[in-house]
Amino acid sequence: MSDPSDSKPVKTQSVKGRITDLLRAKRESAAVPVVQPEEERRKTDDHDAYFNAQFKAKPVYVEPGKVSCTQRKNDMLVATVGSGVLLTIYDAELKMGAMGYVILPEPILDFFPFLDKADNDLVRKAFLPIESCIAEMKKKGAGKGRIKIRIFGGFHQEEDEQDRGLKNTVFVQEYLYRKGLHVYNADIGGAFVRRVHFFPTTGRTVRRLLKRQSDLEMMAAQESDFNKIITSGA
Repeated sequence: MSDPSDSKPVKTQSVKGRITDLLRAKRESAAVPVVQPEEERRKTDDHDAYFNAQFKAKPVYVEPGKVSCTQRKNDMLVATVGSGVLLTIYDAELKMGAMGYVILPEPILDFFPFLDKADNDLVRKAFLPIESCIAEMKKKGAGKGRIKIRIFGGFHQEEDEQDRGLKNTVFVQEYLYRKGLHVYNADIGGAFVRRVHFFPTTGRTVRRLLKRQSDLEMMAAQESDFNKIITSGA
């Protein structure tokens, strides 16, 4: 569980520095013996019903490539993220928050780490959730110096030779850096799918790890479908 008051801003690094740190962390984690996750308490495949029942709030789901911005007290923004990157943005003064979901398609990841070499139109489409989040927050009066950005996702699977999680994470942080936006807190990497519950009027976030094989398969299918949609021009 995250709390707006107990985190410190993430120190800004160059893209080269972030790549070095992420690769080092990946190597260190690979040296740790793999421990199979314990049996989860979930007794149902409907994780929406299971997790949402823990909160007295109305779930608003955010899918890949989409955003949601709200000041409604009873809303809870919810998303499940794998190798993509989920952003939550919060303005404490206005008690308002937004969530955006970025998954970069393979034609962009293929140029890693040189974002400038990727197709400009595709880059614009892929990062539209970030632009839309910021624009919507700004339209409602949010201050650039007040907002706090958290990122989640970028998970890694051994069979993923493309290493999509690492590349998504580095490119998103580089994009935010170029916009002059600082990441306040990051929960990235690892081997499991994340489910994030964000309460936009308080800035509170609750992150759960989804460890079932069915969760991984669902996430892989969702990311594959989104990749086809965004590259087809739909």
